[in-house]
Amino acid sequence: MTVEAQYDKFISGLNQTMNNVDSDLLVKIMYLERKLPDIAPKVELNIKYKSHVDTERKKEIIRSKLGFPNQTTNHGVNVVGRMDTNMVEKFSQDPDVQYITGSATPSSY
Repeated sequence: MTVEAQYDKFISGLNQTMNNVDSDLLVKIMYLERKLPDIAPKVELNIKYKSHVDTERKKEIIRSKLGFPNQTTNHGVNVVGRMDTNMVEKFSQDPDVQYITGSATPSSY
């Protein structure tokens, strides 16, 4: 099996595990978690909710329960903070979430 085929299989597995999260984002977070294990990466999530969802309410829940700075957008909430893949998975388990994408960078010490 070639390296690219193994990677494709890995990405396919991620997509099956968390089908509403951008697999490239997950790979980037996991890379940073392993490369810099002392501190969680700085992650900026764009959480897109289903059309019937009150995003202002979701924003308040995220801020009060999880403590992440965030802001509403036209279709969702942007969340910023230090987080690992477990936290992203927690966000993805909300049945109102349609899709999560974003970016991850090393956190400063």
